[in-house]
Amino acid sequence: MIHKENITGLVNTYLQQFPNERGTIKLFADFLTRNDAAQLFTRKNFDGHITTSAFIVDTAHTEILLLKHKSLNRWLQPGGHVEGDDTLLLSALREAEEETGIPKAEMRNVSIFANAEVPFDIDSHYIPANPKKQEDGHYHHDLRYLFEYTGDGNIIFNTDESTGLKWVKLADLIDDDTFGLVVKKIGDLE
Repeated sequence: MIHKENITGLVNTYLQQFPNERGTIKLFADFLTRNDAAQLFTRKNFDGHITTSAFIVDTAHTEILLLKHKSLNRWLQPGGHVEGDDTLLLSALREAEEETGIPKAEMRNVSIFANAEVPFDIDSHYIPANPKKQEDGHYHHDLRYLFEYTGDGNIIFNTDESTGLKWVKLADLIDDDTFGLVVKKIGDLE
């Protein structure tokens, strides 16, 4: 079980490494303050909820794997809702495996922290209302992890959630509104 205190600790450690992101993650920090532990992950909390995702790069750290999200019709990293996972890192791994077909054994966590549970990036983004799912518009507070793909290239994405998969050069995303800051962080690892 993931406890609110653990998440707060992860955020504090994250901010020690990235103090300039305090303003960027204020929406998430305020969400943590307003909501009790039982509300952090429920999809029916339209104040928002915590999600996890996986940035999967090749071993040379020159390309990133993106999926064409079926509902949002956008190229995004694999990710989704926390579903009874023991940790946030395991949630991101599960989502990546479910959406890409890549076995967990072929994804190596690339962490800049002594505690691998601390996310590589934190992002809050608005999800529009979805009348089909009877969901109001809300925020996903996404804790994002970085993984290096060590497999043989045989990747079969989940067609229930995505309509395509592609490797994109990180250099092509440096000025992208969605991925630019993450690409810069990946570049700073070198």
